[in-house]
Amino acid sequence: MTSREYPDQRARVVAIVGATATGKTSLGVEIARRFNGEVVNADSRLFYRGMDIGTAKPTASERRGVKHHLIDILEPHEGYSLSDFLRAANRVTADIHECGKVPVLVGGSGQYVWGLLEGWEVPEIPPNPALRQELERELEEGGIERLQSRLRKTGAANVDKVEILNPRRLVRAIERAIATGDAMGGASKMAIPPYEALVIGLMAPRDVLHARVADRVDRMLTAGWLKEVQKLLDVGIEPAMPSMSAIGYRLLADFLGGNRSWEATRDEIIIGNNRLIGAQHNWFKPRDSRISWIDITDPNYLDAVSEMVGEWLRRPADASVTG
Repeated sequence: MTSREYPDQRARVVAIVGATATGKTSLGVEIARRFNGEVVNADSRLFYRGMDIGTAKPTASERRGVKHHLIDILEPHEGYSLSDFLRAANRVTADIHECGKVPVLVGGSGQYVWGLLEGWEVPEIPPNPALRQELERELEEGGIERLQSRLRKTGAANVDKVEILNPRRLVRAIERAIATGDAMGGASKMAIPPYEALVIGLMAPRDVLHARVADRVDRMLTAGWLKEVQKLLDVGIEPAMPSMSAIGYRLLADFLGGNRSWEATRDEIIIGNNRLIGAQHNWFKPRDSRISWIDITDPNYLDAVSEMVGEWLRRPADASVTG
């Protein structure tokens, strides 16, 4: 079932967005607990089984009994497109709504969040194996900067919407750009959004975010992230596979291959996460009037968010519309 099948009674969705390391996961769980909700994952890194530590995937205890959807739905060798996500997310959101619960959308993947909330229609564009092989070779020889340059040179529309730090999405964007002249493949959105949405953005001063990133990376490494990567390699997961484009996995694979030092690996993982923060800000802009921003350095921010959500849910239907 999709959201287009119930336009007269749109589901209400609470969305928790923002940069990495802002605490979206824990807040999403708390809001779901307080308001009879279930979490819908919109972070592409959490789709894959066996990739837990390096993606900050919430453990069973961290989920605190809240049902989570679209986590651990793929094996690391499987691909997953934006259109795949939208079909699945629309279906589970409708199911949660029909059960009388509140869908709580959580994630920092901007195109997934806005794709769902704005009702994007994404044309299916078949992969181009020859072009993909060529692009993978360019990535290996010239790094991600080579692909970023290749995308810009296409002159396609919507290049600014591509997550240019993610090699897999860069490759798909170049395929779409060459096939359609549009880096988003001609995606369109509904005139009226399919959901009523309260979008809560978590923010903090950049130095605070950078400190949180460094701390989280160190905790992941201490928790056994390197062993997690080794296990993936041992079962035949190759660094070039889409799942391994999550920040840090390919760098740790390089370290295991003897291609870089431990200190350089750690530093580059932190740098990669800090760059991701900048990319996420392109999707979730402070000036975006659709987003209600909350500073996580405020010790009372959880109460402020709860009050906001409670008030919004008590309003008559259609009193608040994202669009």
